[in-house]
Amino acid sequence: MTTMTTTSGANVKKVSALAIPLLAFFGGVQGSAPNVASTALVGASRSLDMTGSTQALAASMQTLAIAATVITTGLMADRLGRRRVLMGALIVGGVGTVVVSLSIATWMYMLGMAIVGVGLGAVYGSSFAYIKSVVPLNRLAAAMGTFTAIVMVTTLVVTFVGGSLTAINWRVAFLIFPVCSIIGLILVPILLPKVPVVKGGSLDLVGQLLLGLGVISFLYSVSQFAQSLTSPKTLVPLGLGIVLLAAFAVWESRYSGHFFPMELFRSPVFLAALCFGFIYNFGTSVAFLQLTNLWQYINGLKTSEVSIWQLPLMLAGIAAGLIIGRLMAKGMSNRTAGLIGGALTVAGFVWLGLFHAATSILGFLPGLILGGAGVVVAAVPFGNLILREAPAKFLGPVSSARTTVGQFFYTLGFALSTVMIDKLTTGGTVNRLTAAGVPANQLSTGLDAVNVYAANGTQPTTSLGKQALADAALSYGSAFRTTILITAVAVAIVTVIATVLLRKGEGTPQPAHEGDAPSDAGADVMTASA
Repeated sequence: MTTMTTTSGANVKKVSALAIPLLAFFGGVQGSAPNVASTALVGASRSLDMTGSTQALAASMQTLAIAATVITTGLMADRLGRRRVLMGALIVGGVGTVVVSLSIATWMYMLGMAIVGVGLGAVYGSSFAYIKSVVPLNRLAAAMGTFTAIVMVTTLVVTFVGGSLTAINWRVAFLIFPVCSIIGLILVPILLPKVPVVKGGSLDLVGQLLLGLGVISFLYSVSQFAQSLTSPKTLVPLGLGIVLLAAFAVWESRYSGHFFPMELFRSPVFLAALCFGFIYNFGTSVAFLQLTNLWQYINGLKTSEVSIWQLPLMLAGIAAGLIIGRLMAKGMSNRTAGLIGGALTVAGFVWLGLFHAATSILGFLPGLILGGAGVVVAAVPFGNLILREAPAKFLGPVSSARTTVGQFFYTLGFALSTVMIDKLTTGGTVNRLTAAGVPANQLSTGLDAVNVYAANGTQPTTSLGKQALADAALSYGSAFRTTILITAVAVAIVTVIATVLLRKGEGTPQPAHEGDAPSDAGADVMTASA
């Protein structure tokens, strides 16, 4: 078996060269779980007689559980042992999917989804933090590029297999995850080393509770944006989430036994990492989800055809992750990589906005390649800088914060872009119908025909409905263009901010374990041996 030897001072560790691919496999399994759940939700909702509001909650249950608990499970990995928690999380995630598969009622389905979220969230968090323990600090960027690329490949493959299994039965689709868990339980003890635990310290239950409840409340509110921006169902949890998260920040800043180092938010390097996280997660959300809708509603593509059109976006990202990781291993800075990622993303989004009316994939192709590569290039310094900045004492919570931050930006990207396109499309349709002489008391009838088509694909039969649908198609394209160009401007601004934050350098990387030298210079070497 090929191994890597990492030398830091007097400590010598032999780690399998397959460690990073295995960790990335786990990351991809977690990333594919919401995709498979989304595909299976239609069948599950019919089988379990879910109402519309219940279906919406079921769709977000896994995401809420991940975001609310991943930092806590990161703390557990520090205190109990990362390998032990990773294996336990694989079991929990597998059990959760079995519960979902065997669900006989909606409450059981949601319980299973929550268990899946807790388990697979911990799997991803533990896997990401493990990177710092299996490669020397001066090889972190290359490992991050490989990790990101393999995560995308695994996500693509597992999503495809799981989605295909839904054609048999939605319950069968979820059984792919226990299989992945069993594979992981076999390979983890073989390929991953034990790492030192963090001894002592408070569990900070108050801080954990404030964070978990704050995240759940805030993200639930954001998920309601598309329904209403002014409804109590949106505003009450939004206000509560903000208050709880503010209380968390105050508590962690003042409590001596805090479990998360709030001083990181004063670090230019950490703040730059969050900027790159915005580019990756917010950009991916807007591009991937809104392009899918554009192609279905305007180009009339079937689901299988949409999957093919999405391939350039994903393949460009896979290649970009590998290339940028290798370039950074040869000396490219996180600042330069992030700048390249932001520039590529902006260029891709501008192309997609300007050529949104293309009727073939060739018209979208340059934008898909540039945008897909750009967001993933930004993902590498996002992860790399967070791991570099994570103190050994707080490695689990800080590294797991990457997932929570990612969920924040991804959910915001989806919600805000959906609201913007919806409002602009409705307004544009009304304006076009009004300009065509349609009376005000008939506008709602035309909009209803558009909504019915969007919901189930039923073509309108009345002349007003047909006119409204044609106007909506033009308005939707214009709304997509406006939204994607505004996103490009936001990405450009954030890229400039990150570049300025890193103008004085990236600082000294923190060690993986307490007692290690806080530097990646000189002492750390890596060799491969048979």
